[in-house]
Amino acid sequence: MECTRFQDEGMRLLDSELGDDERLRYEQHVRECDECATELEELGRIVKLTDELRLRAPDEEFWANYWRGIYRRLERGFGFVLLIVGMIVIGGWGVYEAVTSPDFFTIKGMSITAVLLGLVIIFLSVVRERYHESKDDPYKEVER
Repeated sequence: MECTRFQDEGMRLLDSELGDDERLRYEQHVRECDECATELEELGRIVKLTDELRLRAPDEEFWANYWRGIYRRLERGFGFVLLIVGMIVIGGWGVYEAVTSPDFFTIKGMSITAVLLGLVIIFLSVVRERYHESKDDPYKEVER
């Protein structure tokens, strides 16, 4: 049967987070419980290994890819903003032309206005949805 009495105490002991009374109680328990003694030993090995890990300094290739990625995102973001502004201007101009046209209240004028408004609304809806999805996209950093 697995001992769950002091389940979190091993890591707290290794991180020096136990008070004196808690530490003494846990050390007494470890002397009596083989499972907890084994777990503490394994945790100690893990802590030792992680203490030995060192991050390597980024090389030139890393920085080249980093800046390439930033430029790509800036370029695409700027292009996307221009595209949205252009679509809004063209859609607004089309609606304005349709409304000010003497043929506006005909089937042809109202149909063209409805199509243009529909396209603008759908486009803005897709842009808004994609923007919000991109914030939480877990695969945005995955390269194909």
